[in-house]
Amino acid sequence: MYDRVTILNLVDDAERQTPLCHCGAPMIPVDRDGGLWLECSARPRTRDGLLARLVSLDWLASHRRRPLVTAEEMRAA
Repeated sequence: MYDRVTILNLVDDAERQTPLCHCGAPMIPVDRDGGLWLECSARPRTRDGLLARLVSLDWLASHRRRPLVTAEEMRAA
């Protein structure tokens, strides 16, 4: 079970360990699917249309994304 301070420490540690993505953009914490993730700030969002993602050629870059706290752990917090 994680409390708020522990989650903030996890985020701080993760940002310190992986400050940048392979593409050079900063990594940011994101609430996705009920869990907390550290992912590239330039990563294409699912709300963008398929055509917009294809035209941007951003799908060629491999953007980092990793879970920090799972949805089950967030519910228990």
